Amino acid sequence: MSENKILLQEIISRIGAKLIKGDENYCITAIESSQNTSPYTILYIRDKKYLKKIDQSKSKTCLVSEDHIKFVSNFENIIVSENLSLSFALLTKILKNSVVDLPVNESYKFDNSPSIGVGSRISNNTKFGTNVRIGCNCVIEDGVSIGDNSIVEHNVVIHKDSTIGKNVFISSGVVIGSEGFGFVRGNSTWVQITHLGRVCIGNYVSIGSNSCIDRGTIEDTVISDNVIIDNSVHIAHNVFIGKRTAIAAKVGIAGSTLIGEDCQIGGMSGIFGHLKITNNVILSPKSNVYRDIKKSGRFSSIFPLIEHFNWKKISILISKLDKIRFF
Repeated sequence: MSENKILLQEIISRIGAKLIKGDENYCITAIESSQNTSPYTILYIRDKKYLKKIDQSKSKTCLVSEDHIKFVSNFENIIVSENLSLSFALLTKILKNSVVDLPVNESYKFDNSPSIGVGSRISNNTKFGTNVRIGCNCVIEDGVSIGDNSIVEHNVVIHKDSTIGKNVFISSGVVIGSEGFGFVRGNSTWVQITHLGRVCIGNYVSIGSNSCIDRGTIEDTVISDNVIIDNSVHIAHNVFIGKRTAIAAKVGIAGSTLIGEDCQIGGMSGIFGHLKITNNVILSPKSNVYRDIKKSGRFSSIFPLIEHFNWKKISILISKLDKIRFF
């Protein structure tokens, strides 16, 4: 994967921040929030919970609010912003890699000679395992890798740098690695956060038609081995799905949620963001999950079907429960 290189002096001028310590000619290639492999990244510290991860970082540069300056004195370069979220959103746009380069013809040369359907457009930087099949009218961007025996049906889009394991089945209409729904309010409009992470899909995964899996904001969205996903499922940025979990149709999982192994998520369920669901959890269809699930078992958050007139009476009673005293 290619990297952009940009000087700190250009960064601070474009994101509305100031460099209170360090070298404005220092070169930056990426941004991170916790995990790091390079000193040429900016560590983004948006609140106190990220301060405990400072020691894990190899970064020499940080982006913080004025409230957190005292905690980052060991960094060589310290960037401070009065509107930290907005500066972060603008920084992601600066560090986004260049536009995807797709060939304009259907003459491909790959080591393992995958089967490619009519009308598909595939970057020459794609890496294929053996016995891979690609359907018609697919788009596969730079840096994608697809493992042995995997099948991609028609009209699938796989965005830049996504990784697909072995024996993966991707049904028609799936979109992998699209931008997540992340925006920051600017002075007069919404500013989109550019998502710089990837989607990483394990082995023996099945993804149903018209499902969408967003790329991570900075770190990756991860679908582990043997996960099965039904049709029309949305998995947002930075979600982690544990091994052997099954997700039924029309489920929506909001960003940065961690779902354990061997879970079963009923159709049309909605899971709020930044939650943790432990292993071996079963959610009944149409369940709404708005807090962590810390123990295994079956959970429901819906009423059984009743006549509409009775449902209205029960709904009125529920709205008044805080005023009802039973003892």
